Amino acid sequence: MNGNIFARLTGTKRTLVALLASGAMLTAGCSNMATSSQGPNPFVTSGTLKGKVHGGNQAVSGATVNLYFAGQLANATATLAATTTTSNDGTGSFTFVQNTTSPNNGSDNTFSCPTNVGSPLVYVVAKGGNTLGNGNSSVNNTAAAFIALYGTCDSLATSNFVDMTEVTTVATLAAVQQFFDPSNYSITADGTGQQYNVMLGLTKTIGLLADVSTGTVAGNTAIAANTSGANGVGGVTVTASPESNKINTLANAISACVNNASASATACTTLFAAAQPPAANVTNRPNGTVFAPATDVVQAMYYILTNPTNGGTTNLLNIYNLATGAGAPYQPTLSAQPTDWNIGINYSSTNTCGSGSGGFISSPYDINIDAQNNVWVANSQATKGNLSELAASGAANTCVFVGGGSNGGATIDSNGNVWEASTESNNIYRYNPGNGSVLAFPTASTPLAVTADGLGNVYFSSSANTSLYMIPGAATASSAVAAVQISGVVGPNPIRMMPDNQGSSTVSNIWVSSGAGFVSRVSPATTGPNLLNGYSTTTFPIGNAAYGLAVAVNNDVVVSSGGADNYLIYLSKANSYAPAWTSSAGFAGISNPTGISLDGRGNIWVPNNTDPSGSVGSLSEVSAGESALSPTSTGFQRPTQYLSKGRASAIDQAGNVWVVGDGTPNSIDELVGAGVPVYQPYSKGISNGRFQQVP
Repeated sequence: MNGNIFARLTGTKRTLVALLASGAMLTAGCSNMATSSQGPNPFVTSGTLKGKVHGGNQAVSGATVNLYFAGQLANATATLAATTTTSNDGTGSFTFVQNTTSPNNGSDNTFSCPTNVGSPLVYVVAKGGNTLGNGNSSVNNTAAAFIALYGTCDSLATSNFVDMTEVTTVATLAAVQQFFDPSNYSITADGTGQQYNVMLGLTKTIGLLADVSTGTVAGNTAIAANTSGANGVGGVTVTASPESNKINTLANAISACVNNASASATACTTLFAAAQPPAANVTNRPNGTVFAPATDVVQAMYYILTNPTNGGTTNLLNIYNLATGAGAPYQPTLSAQPTDWNIGINYSSTNTCGSGSGGFISSPYDINIDAQNNVWVANSQATKGNLSELAASGAANTCVFVGGGSNGGATIDSNGNVWEASTESNNIYRYNPGNGSVLAFPTASTPLAVTADGLGNVYFSSSANTSLYMIPGAATASSAVAAVQISGVVGPNPIRMMPDNQGSSTVSNIWVSSGAGFVSRVSPATTGPNLLNGYSTTTFPIGNAAYGLAVAVNNDVVVSSGGADNYLIYLSKANSYAPAWTSSAGFAGISNPTGISLDGRGNIWVPNNTDPSGSVGSLSEVSAGESALSPTSTGFQRPTQYLSKGRASAIDQAGNVWVVGDGTPNSIDELVGAGVPVYQPYSKGISNGRFQQVP
């Protein structure tokens, strides 16, 4: 993959274009990336970047601060552009100077924005130094380390300032963990413009977790809507509420190590022993990666976040106990040991929008991610349910009324159109984010779930007559196209479905859950069982109550079954879709599982539609090889203010895990960076060969 990068357009524009020096216009796939230069960078004036380093309440003197440009190629490393040390004047301050002639080789504290690639993400890593606050230059705690992001090189200004503390380090690593290599501190995205733009949005996520200018945890943030286009969100505010007490707790845990004279301190050795490295398959690092034990707190925090149960309750408790020592600098903190160290953000809104005056977020029922990493929510609010878009920054981007809500599914087709089924109006609606147009496709039977393949066809199921329908060429149709019934035996509650990957020129098979003891594969055929209008339906037994369904990169199929089962079943393509494994009831904390999703390494994320205590929601994670990645007895638990009873889930291209559910009618939830990034939307992944893969 090459490293020329697409610029991101905002507002209602959804098409990524690359404005290269030649003026050529390209799309975002690996195979058609150009190799020409992008031309001069617009930011070429001189300036300074400033910051300071604090361990707990004490300035860190003599720390080495390296300024990096994030990598822009698959498996590339970041560029060390400049280096300096923190002052010994009691402030722990540092300065970098921007000019137009710096060689960007790390030889001094000067840097210049490169002009031969897309404007890189600029970040700093501080290591070592005197963390005792006494200025003694002979003291060097090599375990002390901090990280912070500035932003893209072409957006920097002399006012840019970062306070590098344990809090900003925790917040930064939470957001960038799936782009980070702990062996060399590189932050890297691959060569596609789509993933580059996702990486650039990480600074906004960090800003919802911490105030990098003060080094303290962020409180609730009211995010104003993006009103740059006619997108119906004027007056809509979204409130982002992070798990601030957990961030402070983690910051205190690493502060216990930082505020010592050396890395041999008991707090450091305890931290490094408890911060067990993850398996490579739960990270965005190359398969086969073996992580070395942590030797500084940045590496330790990366391991804590990517292996959030720390390999067992003993290690997790040891980390928690480090955070609760006397004089812990960051308050308030967790009052009890958590089930895991994943960090969540809740997004809520009480504002109304759309022509039906429905809630921007109101009884959300389904969730999808588009190519720009924006989140689309189908709301099931009776008679008023909107189709709403949340930007990657958390801002309200779009609100459109498409005929009412009432438990209809949604999807995104290979052209980027967003589809929603309305059970109230008996229509499937296509919304075009590029021009704001809405086109209704009438249905002969009440629609339920919706999906799209890589050829522009859209499918919907109906529980009214246990059927599956196809709308041929729906993604590009200039007017409504009549739906064709292609199966009448997909079950009484065909609530989740997904295409498999047959390549960019062959029609997909459609897999459908049933609400009963089987799943269906509906395939183009002239022979076979249950023939109807050129399609055959084959059923596969799975247990009692098939609900969630996801298709893996190799066309294996994963199904969740609730009721008496409370398990996952993994159907193997290589074994003619006989089960490769069936988990035990309650495995990984699974309880009433619903709309599952797969991340870029095939790990299975399971929202649990249960709340045993009335105040706790949970999410389970299981590897493709049937390893429990969440605690068996509990799953990943959260107070309901951060995770409600889950109904549907999606993994975005930064690895954020999104859940909508029944518990809190006006909010959705995000686990920051907890999953491995996966290419979105999956329909586009089929058409360009990146189905269910790491972007």
